[in-house]
Amino acid sequence: MLVFVFRLAYVQLIATHHISKYEIDLVEESIKQRTKKFILHSGRGYFTDRHGHSLHIDYYPSLILFPFLKEGIWPIGKVAKILNVSNEQLMDAVQNSENPILFEENNKRRKLTMDEMKKINDLKIPGVYAQYVQERVENIAPHLIGVVGENHKEVKRRYAAQVENGTISVNSGIGVSGMERSFDPFLISQGHSALAYFVDNLDRPLFGFDVRYSAPADPYHPTEVVTTIDKELQIHVTNALKEAGLINGGAVIIDAKTNDLLSLVSLPTFNINFPFDSGAKNHMVTAYTPGSVFKIVVAAAAIDLNLINKLDLFDCNQNLYGDGEEPRKLGKLTFQESFAQSCNYTFTQLANKLVRQDKLILERYATKLGLVDKVGWIGDVYRLEEVSHFPEEEIGTVIIDEQDIGDKFAIAQTAIGQKNVRVTPLAVANMLATIARGGEKKQVRAASKIKYENGTTVVEFPKQTLENRDKISPYTAMRLQELLRSVVKMEKGTAHSFLKNSPYPIAGKSGTAQKGLTKEEESHWFAGYFPANKPKYVMVIVDLNHQNGNIKTLKAYENIVEYLYKYDNKTKTKD
Repeated sequence: MLVFVFRLAYVQLIATHHISKYEIDLVEESIKQRTKKFILHSGRGYFTDRHGHSLHIDYYPSLILFPFLKEGIWPIGKVAKILNVSNEQLMDAVQNSENPILFEENNKRRKLTMDEMKKINDLKIPGVYAQYVQERVENIAPHLIGVVGENHKEVKRRYAAQVENGTISVNSGIGVSGMERSFDPFLISQGHSALAYFVDNLDRPLFGFDVRYSAPADPYHPTEVVTTIDKELQIHVTNALKEAGLINGGAVIIDAKTNDLLSLVSLPTFNINFPFDSGAKNHMVTAYTPGSVFKIVVAAAAIDLNLINKLDLFDCNQNLYGDGEEPRKLGKLTFQESFAQSCNYTFTQLANKLVRQDKLILERYATKLGLVDKVGWIGDVYRLEEVSHFPEEEIGTVIIDEQDIGDKFAIAQTAIGQKNVRVTPLAVANMLATIARGGEKKQVRAASKIKYENGTTVVEFPKQTLENRDKISPYTAMRLQELLRSVVKMEKGTAHSFLKNSPYPIAGKSGTAQKGLTKEEESHWFAGYFPANKPKYVMVIVDLNHQNGNIKTLKAYENIVEYLYKYDNKTKTKD
């Protein structure tokens, strides 16, 4: 008995907030047990696009009905008249409910007008409330925004002091991936807002029908992350990729002038309730074999070192090693024609010459073009170090082992973006933007600022240049611009047949890469910018399940360019 008495005293007086190894708060759990609560807003920060449109939640007036209404008499007819619905619809809604519910019509939450909201609240009916309520909707940018999960231990690890003083609950959701994870210290809930009432053991109201509103006395939360993406464009890109049949890959679009992210889509998408399934990988920040897109690096180095002449001809009937015939016979081509038609032989010959002069030259030029570094926005924010807009971003690699120097086969594979070459689509987009701007290197920004609930700014994310100042010259950038334009402009260019009639002239480079040990599977890239003469957009599309004859990347590219052209003209008309 003494043991039981001491144990009970310990539980009731000492361990009330942290009983068992799971650190269960008995006080908090007992309140939950005797409370019926309806959460109006979780208190966690949210994300909007550049125009202020929500990307993953909606927040609008809704009708909340409490379950005790079925046991009493209330002016149901007045509410039904305001909503223009039948009495039976309202009664059916509460009849089978054990908890507070949102009134629905046709299995969809009824959105109230401001007039309906005012009229219902003016009736002052206990258990009938018209309030702004948060609703999680389809996250149209899940790979960028990321997901939230619950983990008591992790909450305590990240926010020990706040948990101790009670400003943050161990039950708070925390960021698991994407910007939800990066910005978690600014987003984590400081307390939710709710309607609640106490019940007895039979779930009957303890104090009549007294429903109370509770919310943290904090005018600053929840916060709002203003991203740089465009919601309408994001939706269109997603649909365009699916219409083209692309199921594994994605697209990234950035502003050619500001380097702000406009859209990022990775397919397949994933269920946010299962954040670690196969679709959770963000392909746009994952390093893959780029194929002939890497020829841009070889071209930049060859231009700088004066290895080419406009009159030089390359025998593009030879294979990339120069020891046999190429199945795709192109004849003798100039350097520009070789780039436009993606002749492997030309670039493997140039790469071998370059590496003989400087074994690290391809790695150095990949660095100059921003291909091997992380290119997403990274910086210190208050006491937080290296806050990243793309926390899952991988670095690129262009590895040439010592034993590969002098091995024409190894250098040839590297020259055409195979062997050990790995780059992310985001880095490729950044490279094209660098070229389009004449060599100026910038970080890719995905958010412009974080705002408090009262509209004041918590954090601004300034535009930043890449730390590595080593870059290509304006002359080299100009020559690369000419080469990229020829891929679409020249009649035999690899993208001419698909993109020649585009409303915006396009400059870019295609690439097909073998992948896997058997090298039977391929991926296809198209990286470019437009309009070619006055760059406004940079877009990279990657199909990681490419099949010959079905170039899904170019089909989607054509669709999205046409959409942006119409969008720009519509905007000009409004202005």
